[in-house]
Amino acid sequence: GGMRQRVVIALALAAEPELIIADEPTTALDVSVQAQIMALLRRLCDDRGAAVMLVTHDMGVIAETADRVAVMYAGRIAEQAPAATLFARPEHPYTAGLLGAAPGEGEPGQRLASIEGTVPDLRAPPPGCRFAPRCPFAAPRCHAEVPGLRPLGGAGHEVACFRAPVE
Repeated sequence: GGMRQRVVIALALAAEPELIIADEPTTALDVSVQAQIMALLRRLCDDRGAAVMLVTHDMGVIAETADRVAVMYAGRIAEQAPAATLFARPEHPYTAGLLGAAPGEGEPGQRLASIEGTVPDLRAPPPGCRFAPRCPFAAPRCHAEVPGLRPLGGAGHEVACFRAPVE
């Protein structure tokens, strides 16, 4: 699997793109091969001045490799921030739920945290915030209005949640 990923990276870089979109580039690879692939991708892109957009569900890969993170839920950006800020201070309930559900966050032998409910049908999304039916903090406004991204502080941290503090 790792060799195939290297070949795909080489093919992608052959055209000397300014941006590489890598969709789940480390799926089904063991952690040591994952680290090698991500280091190779970063080094080659740095050498060529290319940017990488990493699309993944693997929060560990994101924590280790991303400079900036956009967390999406049901087709919309819920939160975006520099990676260190997002992992230290998640403000959207979905982001906090994702980080809380990551393996290694609880005591050994303890069940992983989960986010109750199911993802909405995107052919007929619910009114208001798409996460509201699953959100433990949802207020009536959340079910009626779509929250836009709004800044939190000056570090490029933005969140689409009415509950998040305004700074």
